[in-house]
Amino acid sequence: MLKVIIADDEPKVNLLLQKIVDWEKLGYQIAGTANDGERALQLIEEEKPDVMMTDIRMPGVDGMELIRRAKELRPDLVFIVVSGYRQFEYAQTALKYGVTDYLLKPVNAEELTQLLIRIREEEEKKRRLDNWTASVDRQLRENEWKKREQLVDNLREYAQENRELNGYESLNQEYGCDFHEGTYQVIIIKPDIPSAEEHGDAYRIMMKRSLSVVQKALEQFADESAAAVHAEGIMVVIYKEKYDPVQLRQFLTRVRREIENQRDLFWGIIVTMAMGGEKHRIQELPQSMKEAVQLCKNRITGGKGGWLSWDAGDNETREDYEMLPEERKYFQEIGEYLDSKKISMEVARTEGIMTARRASGSQIYDCYMEISDAVLTGIRQNEKLDIDKIRKDLIYGFYRCTTTSEAFGFLREYIFDLIENFEKKKETKEQKPITEARKYIQEHYLEPLKLEDVSKHIGFNATYFSSVFKKETGKNFLDYVTELRMNKAKQLLCSGEMSVNDVAEAVGYQDLKYFSRLFKKNAGISPSDYKKMYQ
Repeated sequence: MLKVIIADDEPKVNLLLQKIVDWEKLGYQIAGTANDGERALQLIEEEKPDVMMTDIRMPGVDGMELIRRAKELRPDLVFIVVSGYRQFEYAQTALKYGVTDYLLKPVNAEELTQLLIRIREEEEKKRRLDNWTASVDRQLRENEWKKREQLVDNLREYAQENRELNGYESLNQEYGCDFHEGTYQVIIIKPDIPSAEEHGDAYRIMMKRSLSVVQKALEQFADESAAAVHAEGIMVVIYKEKYDPVQLRQFLTRVRREIENQRDLFWGIIVTMAMGGEKHRIQELPQSMKEAVQLCKNRITGGKGGWLSWDAGDNETREDYEMLPEERKYFQEIGEYLDSKKISMEVARTEGIMTARRASGSQIYDCYMEISDAVLTGIRQNEKLDIDKIRKDLIYGFYRCTTTSEAFGFLREYIFDLIENFEKKKETKEQKPITEARKYIQEHYLEPLKLEDVSKHIGFNATYFSSVFKKETGKNFLDYVTELRMNKAKQLLCSGEMSVNDVAEAVGYQDLKYFSRLFKKNAGISPSDYKKMYQ
């Protein structure tokens, strides 16, 4: 509904205007009434109406002054002026101020109804247009931000490959930016929540909302910017023609506070600001990116929930971690054997060593990835792996952890689950053919059945089939077939309708003595004695 305020210094006229038409039926809600211009202005500020119906002459602030001041408060406010014949000239002047229409006293109900219908239809049309325009603007902004996200993606790759960016002219043309000489910097805004890996959906929603917060803030602060969500956090590129570190801190503090205000929804968000070095050539942005990423890694060994600035000396310089060749080979071997227990023990042992050395977060990350790559190399000797997906999972998992213990714990669990999944698949893969083999044996046990016949039927090598069959059934092939035949022989002997010789032939034995020997070994008594027990 459209909100309307009625202003007239005559109480009777004011009341009449409220009763003369069915406002609600016409799509209006009377938000307030006033007997003078000052009160009318107060209501405009408080109620933010869509339509104002006012007398042209009122004490204090008259209708003309009211219109002028109200338009300053709400430029889109629709005015309907009510005037007597003597104030007709005022009404004509009011039209020049953008008044929609005027009515002469006494107000005619039909005339007012038609005017209100027309105003409502025009407002609805305007709102539809405004909504469409807002939608188009929003789409354009989203498309622009997507272009900028691609810039961040490429910048991240350049940082990993130690390459320089092109000059700003080329980047402006490619990404629709407006970079010039000034100061450039990459900042990773890293929100963390407890047990992030257990609440994956919530974490993704939180990061999406946080990106929106950052993008809106950047539009007000930076001369040019780009932002995108990656494993490390929200990667932000900031360009300022005139750089002011105080203003930057104030901007980041506001962003941090707004992101952390989601705490009630996302279990205690803590935001870390990892600030790469300031650069005065856009070509050096990949270096600032590299520095910010290293600081983001270091937060797991200290600095979580704080400010980590490369230029302020938080760039703890240590040599890169490199696994010894014999260690790498050992991790490959236990990976190849799918020995999840040994892998878990070795990861825990390595964690202890790295903790004792007080390794930096960056060194922890390198160790974490070296173990992952070595184990996966071993697993690949026997199993097919989607290496790209697994590495992505492990990288995202690392950055969702907030301590060294969490990171190595996640690595142990991920590899354990991976190997367990392979074991289950292998078990299922083996169980299905064995089920088929057992069915085949059930249908053909009266025939002179051989191991080679069954293995050929299910498409297995005879030696491999023999091994798998015993593993799944607990018996070797011959014992399994013999037990099946003996159980069937017992059923036939119990019926008393067949002789022992007939039973032997019925379960696949032509040699009566051989049958009797096997039966006694299985049942503890001869077939003839067994038959007598049930006669």
